[in-house]
Amino acid sequence: MLAPRVDPPREESPGTSAALGTFAGFALLALTSVVCIAIGVPRAPGGPGLRAAHDAFEIACTLGLGALSALAIGAWVRVVATPWWASATVFSAACAPFQFAMLGNDFERQASVALDGRLATAIFAGLMILAAASVPAAHVVGTWFSRWKWLRWLPIVVAVAAMVANHFVLADDYFGSHGAVAWAAATLAGAAISPLAARAARATWARRGGRVAALALALWAAIGVVVPPPNQVRAQLFRDPCTLAWAQATALWRTPSLHATAIAPTSPWLGDRSAFAPIAPTKTRLVSSSPVVVLLTVDAMRADAIADPANDAAFPMFTAMKRQGVFFTRASSPGSQTAVSLSSTFASRAFSEMYWSMHGKGETRFAYPADEPMDRFPALLTAHGVKTMTAVSINFLADDFGVVRGFGEQKIVTDGRRHAVGRVVVDPLIARLRSAGAEPLFLYAHLTEPHAPYDRGKKEGTERERYLSEIAVADAQVARVWTALHQRFPDRGVLIVSADHGEAFGEHATFQHTKTLYDELTRVPLLVRGPGLTARAIDERVGLIDLGPTILDLFGVDTPAAFEGQSLVPLLEGRTVSLERPLVIEGRLRRAMYVEGDLKVIEDDRRKTVEVYDLARDPGELQNLWDREPARSDAAVAALRAFFTAHKAKRAGYRPVYKP
Repeated sequence: MLAPRVDPPREESPGTSAALGTFAGFALLALTSVVCIAIGVPRAPGGPGLRAAHDAFEIACTLGLGALSALAIGAWVRVVATPWWASATVFSAACAPFQFAMLGNDFERQASVALDGRLATAIFAGLMILAAASVPAAHVVGTWFSRWKWLRWLPIVVAVAAMVANHFVLADDYFGSHGAVAWAAATLAGAAISPLAARAARATWARRGGRVAALALALWAAIGVVVPPPNQVRAQLFRDPCTLAWAQATALWRTPSLHATAIAPTSPWLGDRSAFAPIAPTKTRLVSSSPVVVLLTVDAMRADAIADPANDAAFPMFTAMKRQGVFFTRASSPGSQTAVSLSSTFASRAFSEMYWSMHGKGETRFAYPADEPMDRFPALLTAHGVKTMTAVSINFLADDFGVVRGFGEQKIVTDGRRHAVGRVVVDPLIARLRSAGAEPLFLYAHLTEPHAPYDRGKKEGTERERYLSEIAVADAQVARVWTALHQRFPDRGVLIVSADHGEAFGEHATFQHTKTLYDELTRVPLLVRGPGLTARAIDERVGLIDLGPTILDLFGVDTPAAFEGQSLVPLLEGRTVSLERPLVIEGRLRRAMYVEGDLKVIEDDRRKTVEVYDLARDPGELQNLWDREPARSDAAVAALRAFFTAHKAKRAGYRPVYKP
C-alpha cells in the first residue's frame, strides 16, 4: 500500500493553503487560456496592441474570479464541520446558483428531451446536484492527491488537459459549459498544487521584490473584478467562449454609453404605431383577382449561394427566378434562428416585442411565442376569406407553438424532432394546388434542406460542398411547386422563396447558425416570380419582416399599423420607392439594426458590447467603428435603442428570454 509522503510543517493554516492553491489553479487556467487563444483565435484587425490588451484582461478576469473562488474555498476549509458530507453539502449549495446561471438552460432542455419528458424534474435536479457538487468534489479529490509527492501531478495533468480541450471542443458556442469545466479544472489543479503554492507564496513574501510582485498580482486580479475593459477589448474577449469574463459581463458590466449626446432620427417607425390607422393595399393590383400565393422558406440558405453565378447550373429553378422574376439582392432575416426568424416574419414584429415562454412536451419543449396573442398575417388572410394552408415540416411550426399561426388548414408531415424531407413537405402543397378552385389561396411551407449535418445531398466532399448539394435538393422541390402553380394558375399564381437565415462556414470563427448576427447568418435570398412582375434585380435593402405586409397587399387586405414591415408590391410592379421602416435583427439577447443603408449596429445585452460596421467598406464586418467614428456610431446606436425602447413586450415584468 502506498504510504503518504509527509510534507514539511506548514506555517499556513489549511484554509490559507487551500485559498493559495485555488488562486494558483486559476493562474494556471489564465496561462493556459492565453496560450490557447494565441493558437486558436485568429488575431483581429487592431494590431498587437489589441491582442496584448485582450490577453491582459483575459488574465485579469480569470485571476479576479480565482481570487473570489479562493476566498470562498479558504473560508469553507477553515470552518469545515463534521460530518464531512454536511460541509460538502453546504458548499455545493453555495455553488448551485452559479452553476444554474451557467448550465440551467442546457440542463432544462436535456431533462425535457430525456425519456420524452418523463421524470424531467428529477433529471434536471440530478444534473444540477452533480454540477453543484463538481467544484467541492474537485477540491476534495485534488486535496487527497496533494498528500503524495508524485501522485499530486496526476490531477494537475488531468486539469490542464481539460483546460486545453475546453478551448477546442465546441469552440464556437456553449459558454456556460466551458465556464463550468474551467471552474472545476482550476479548482482540481489548485487543490493538488496547494502545498507547493503555499511554500512558493511563503518564499515570495519573504522577499521585498516578491511582496511587490504579489501586491501587483493582487491588483491585477482586482482590476479583473471591478474595472470593465474597453468595448473593443470586450469584443475580443468573447471571440473565445471559454473566457470567464462572462461572469463579470453578466453581473457587473454595463453596455457602453454614447460618446456624446445623440438624438435618434425622427421617424414614426421608431415609435409605437399601434394607434395609427391600418395601411391600405396598393391601388393597382399585381394580380387582378383571386391570387394564389405560395411562400416557401428554405432553411439556412445563404444569400451569396444563390447570388453567385458559379452556382447557377446547380440551381436551375433559383436561377430562373433570378432572371425571370424579381431578385432582392439585399434581403435580411429578423434572426439567425428558425423560430426567432419565422415568428418575426409571420407577426411582422421584433422578437423582443413578443412574449416567449416554455411550450411543448418532452423533446419538443422549448421557448416559443405560444401565448403571444398578436396577429400573424395568415390569420388576417383567413379572416378575410382567403383559403390558407401550411405543411408543417418541423414540430414547432405547428399552430399551437405560435411561431407560424392562423392557417385554416395544416398538414403535419413531421414526427417529433425529425425534420421532414422536402418531397414529403411539397407533396401536400401540390395536392392542394390541384384541388383549388376560383377562390384566393395562400400556401406556406418550410424546407429543411439544407441543414447540418448536410447529409441529404452528396454524401462526400467538404461541408460547404455538401451544403450546396442540399440547396440543389431544395431547388428541385421548389421547381415542383412552380410547375404545379404555373400550370394550374398561370395568370394568378405568385411564388415567393426566401430563407429563415444563413449559415456560417468559419466566418467570425463560427459554424452553422444561431450564434451571431453577422451577415453570413442574416443575409438571405428573396425571389419572387409570377404574373405582373417587372423582372429585375433590386438592391433596395428589404427584410422578411416585409413579407407579411406584401402578402396582405397582394390579396387586397389592409396591413395593421403595428406591423413593422412595409409592402414590397410597388417594387414588384417596377416602381422605384424608398422604404422607411428600419430593419432589425435579434437573437440570444443581441439586437442589430441597419442604419443609413450600409451602416449596421449590433448591441449585445449579455456581453455588454457594441459593434458598428460600414458594410459598403467592410462587408466582412471586421472593422468595428464604435470608437473610430464616434459621431456616426452614436447616431446609429441611438436609433437602435429608440426602436427597442418603443417596441418591447407589453406584459408587466416580462424580459426577453435568452433562446439558445
